[in-house]
Parts: sequence; C-alpha cells; structure tokens
Amino acid sequence: MTYRQCLFWPLLGIVFWLPLPMGSNPPWARAILILLIALLSLFWVLGYALNRLETTASFRQVKWLHAGFTGVIGWLFVQQLPMSAAWVQLLSPFSWNLHSSAAETLGLVTPQWMTLSISPHDTMVSALLTMAYYLFFCLCLLLVDRPDKLRWFAWAFVVSGIFQAVFGSLSTLSGAEVLLFGEKPSYFGVATGTYVNRNSFAGCMEMTLAFGMGLLIAQLNDRKAGSWQEWLRETLHMLMSNKVILRTGLAIMVIGLVLSRSRMGNTAFFSSLLVTGLLFVICRKQLSRGMIVLFVSLLLIDTAILSQWFGLEKVMERIEQTSLERETRPNVSEVTLGAISDYSLTGSGAGSFYTALPAYHDGSWKGFYDLAHNDFLQFPLEFGVPVFLILALMVVWSSWQAVQAMKLRRSRLMIGMGFSSFMGMLAIVIHSSVDFNLQIPANAAYFVALMALAVLARNLPSGIRRSAGIKGNG
Repeated sequence: MTYRQCLFWPLLGIVFWLPLPMGSNPPWARAILILLIALLSLFWVLGYALNRLETTASFRQVKWLHAGFTGVIGWLFVQQLPMSAAWVQLLSPFSWNLHSSAAETLGLVTPQWMTLSISPHDTMVSALLTMAYYLFFCLCLLLVDRPDKLRWFAWAFVVSGIFQAVFGSLSTLSGAEVLLFGEKPSYFGVATGTYVNRNSFAGCMEMTLAFGMGLLIAQLNDRKAGSWQEWLRETLHMLMSNKVILRTGLAIMVIGLVLSRSRMGNTAFFSSLLVTGLLFVICRKQLSRGMIVLFVSLLLIDTAILSQWFGLEKVMERIEQTSLERETRPNVSEVTLGAISDYSLTGSGAGSFYTALPAYHDGSWKGFYDLAHNDFLQFPLEFGVPVFLILALMVVWSSWQAVQAMKLRRSRLMIGMGFSSFMGMLAIVIHSSVDFNLQIPANAAYFVALMALAVLARNLPSGIRRSAGIKGNG
C-alpha cells in the first residue's frame, strides 16, 4: 500500500464520522473535526516533505478557489485581531458602539483596543472551522487521484447517507427516539438521524442522495438496444441485479428524507433533481432510455409508492399549512436585513449572530434564535457583504466546473460526478434560503466536498480514451 493510499482510507473514515456526533456541532465534536483534519493534513505535508507525495493536477488547477479560501480565512482572523478603537470606529461604527456600551455597562472606561468582531471567541472558533473545511477541500483534491478512488470517495458519502437514513428511520419508527451520542432533545416522531435538527438531517440526505445519483448515472449502459424488449431486459437487469445495493440505498435515503418531515428538505431534493436532470439533457444533447427509466423509477417508485408508506402526505400537509402569518422566520429575516445594513462592510464577526441579534429584537416574536435560519442572510451579516460575495462566487465557479464536466467529459463516472456535485450544491443552496445547513459543521464539510467533487469531475484523468455512446473530452 502506497503512502497516499494510507492517507486516503482515513479520509473516507472522516467522511463517515462527521455526521455521527450530532453533525459535529457540539463544541467537543467540533474540536475532533478540526483535530482529525489537521492530523491528516500534517501527515500529507510530512509525506510531501519526504518526497513521498506530490500535488495533483486537480489541486493545482483551482488557484482561484485557493485564493478565495485563503482570503476568507485571513479575514476571519482580522475580525478578531485587536486594533485601535479609532480604526474600529472608522471601519465598523456599530461594533465600536457595542464594545463601548459593554464597557460602560461594566463601569469601565472605553477600551483603547477593540476588535471588529463583537464576539471574538466565536469568531476564532469559526476561523478554525473554516480552516478545517479548506484543508478538507485540499485533501479531497490531493488524495483522490484516480477514477477508482473517486468512486470509493463517492461511495463513502452514500454509505454515510444510508447509515443516517437507517438509524433515523429505525429510531423514529421503533419509538426509541435516541441519538448516537446522547438523548434526543426534540423533534420526536420525525427522523433526525444522528443530528438534533430534522432539517440538518434532511440537508445531509440531499447531499448523499446526490452522490448516489451520480454513481447510478455512471453505471448506466448507453449502448443502443436492438429492440424495446432487449432495452427493457437490460434496464431491468441494471436496476434489479448488480446495481441493487446502490438502488436500494437510494430508496432508503428517500425514505429517511420523507420521515424527516422537512418541507424544504424534500422540496430542495426533488427540485434539484429535476433541474439537474434538465441541465444534464441540455449538456449532453441527448436523453438515453436508461436515464428516463432512472428518473421515472426514482420519482414514481420511491415517491409514489415507498414514500406513501412512510408519510409523504404528512410532508405535503406541512407544506400546504405553511402560513407566513404563523411563521416567525420572515420577521427574523427582516431584522437580520436591518443588521446587515449596519455591518455591511466588515461584518459583525463570524459566529456572532446570537450576539448581534438582541440589539435589533423588538420583542414582537418569541423563540431562541442563535442562527438566522437563512444562510444567505447570516453570512453577509457575520462576514460582511464583500466576503459573502467571494464565497458566492466560489460556489458559482464550482457549479460551473460541474456543468462543464457533464458537458465535456466522456467518462460516465466523471459525468455522473459532475451531476452529483451540481445537484448536491443546488439542493443545499435552495434549502439554505430557509435553514442553516451551512452552519452545521458536518454539512458544511460535505458541501465543501461537493465543491471538490466538481473540480475532480472536470479535471481528474479518466484513464480512458473512449466511452461508447458519449461524446466529449475524456
């Protein structure tokens, strides 16, 4: 076994571990996440120093993403850097005012040194997590250097998703209502996997289902059948024989997603599936019979049959009964928008939403909101609008790489991984408009892995010159 392979298998172990301790959200689980990724990165650097490893083409071809990650991480450290109070007052008057008011409340003189962040400790934690996400992104590009490893990499996410779905479904249906590392505090009667929140669990299902879809697309046989009978026989063989484990895994994850009763989770999954399927047809300029059967089977068999047994109608009822007048989130969003206007340049500090919110809370709604329930609002508030735009451009560029993989690659595996990447990112982008998936460390790491997957799908050598029935670059 080579040195790179010795590091590759621990990477897959980290993929499986991340969601287990409540989505790696508790402080101790965040520390383990940072430690595991830092150790694996250290071993890679050691191998590189000893000339046992070298960088990959995929890693070298994403300089803009490296610059983006580095810039964002650097900014988060600047936010917590003590600087002259005069500079803070100039750059972020509201941060200066909050620091001054806190000192006055405690009977202290206005400090001469302040930070742009109104919660420096939380910003430090967020900076370390963001650095871990970037290292995870790099490890994905550096250790997945062959198509067979890419396939194993995708399977690691699928296995993780199947475990989450089985654990969550059995916990709910049996009435045990437990988590893997503690008692379940809320969301009784719905599946949450090893997460505390059903929407975070649904976000995990969206991404792991996307990996499964890509693997299934990679296994489709595009050889033209001589007759409908032959085509039907080959299609049924594909769905029910040697692909049965993957196909069954997808069905199990759909059941887990439905049992979460997450309105936007289910909406985001099926919307992203349909949009990416349409984009796939546009990119390939063809729709094979195998793809038709795959989509029909997923939408018809999984949704209309399996999901009906596990309460799809309850999800539909929740969607139909949603009323803006009954929801507190729209008001919280309006309040957050007001806060963004005050911290638009420098941000209030990563991880500081709970600290920033009380100054804008007018008491018209009740509830505990340590997160904005909208990533499109929380990131610009905490990071500042300019840095949020950098993050958005990084996601857009990664999505473009996934589209290019679907359009230009010949390898069915690379095409399928491009499909997975775009679908998974789109699902989380849709879901993040009303939830906080990217604030949960495990889901944020999975999202970063999808960004890396787009780069791999576009740039990883396939090792083949031709792939029957598919036109484009290797």
